[in-house]
Amino acid sequence: MIARARALGDAAAEVLARAEAVLGVDAIARFAAAEGARLECNRDVQVGGFLATQMHLHALMDAGVETAQSLGLSLGEYSHLVHIGALTFEEALSLVDRRGEAYDKSPAGVMITVLGATEEETSAAVAEASEHGTVVISNFNTPTQHVIAGERAAVERAATRLEDDAGARCIETESRVPMHSPLLAPVASDFRPWLERAPWKPSRFPYRSNVSGCIEAATTAEMYVDRLTAHVTEPVQWRRSVEAVATASPGAWFVEVGPGAVVHNMLSRSWLDVRRARTDDPAGADARGWFTSTLEKIA
Repeated sequence: MIARARALGDAAAEVLARAEAVLGVDAIARFAAAEGARLECNRDVQVGGFLATQMHLHALMDAGVETAQSLGLSLGEYSHLVHIGALTFEEALSLVDRRGEAYDKSPAGVMITVLGATEEETSAAVAEASEHGTVVISNFNTPTQHVIAGERAAVERAATRLEDDAGARCIETESRVPMHSPLLAPVASDFRPWLERAPWKPSRFPYRSNVSGCIEAATTAEMYVDRLTAHVTEPVQWRRSVEAVATASPGAWFVEVGPGAVVHNMLSRSWLDVRRARTDDPAGADARGWFTSTLEKIA
């Protein structure tokens, strides 16, 4: 993941050097090995994902691509906070590290991605399954893609109904931490003091929080703390966020910044007919090649 991102150039390599100053040499070695990152806990997943995304972001900006708008899905909200100037890279990395540490103490649960069911169908299945335990819609991603999270028995019951009644495809995507669900209330309480200690700054660009799905009018320290505490236990309103950007900025490019194509692939024409690209585009022959191909698209 990060070893591949290093091929993006000096700006990306500098991100890793700055991260080493925050986390230490041994911690960074877990993510930068040539054979791949060692992801042994949720803390590793969060820190590794944040670093890889930041390497892509800094390489993009170093290539001259600037934007006054961004948004981030789930963990991606922390990269969004760096882009808009609410936190420095180092400050956000420290928070992500603490966040991952708190998530590793989470009560047990699961997350299942539901493909092909409407919000109404998903809500009905969740309501029925809630009689058997905690289960909620944790992510409203697209009109026909949602994530459900909670206690295993209840989540699996909802998934079975969605497969049987709505013809949905259900994929277990997290087998330990039921993120964005009420089960993480103890995690939110543990993490909040770290949010309160962070040196928050007014944003230079609009802040779109996952929990509201819209631009926040005032970027105060108290607001950031409240939104990001809620972010632990409340659903991600990704669909609302993306549709708001598409409406306000017709013709804009939606560029997924970071490894993979999860967000890029959500933007199907059956939902929104928008221009899209991703920095992890395999069209080129190597890491620098696929990055260059993206720059050519959005230039």
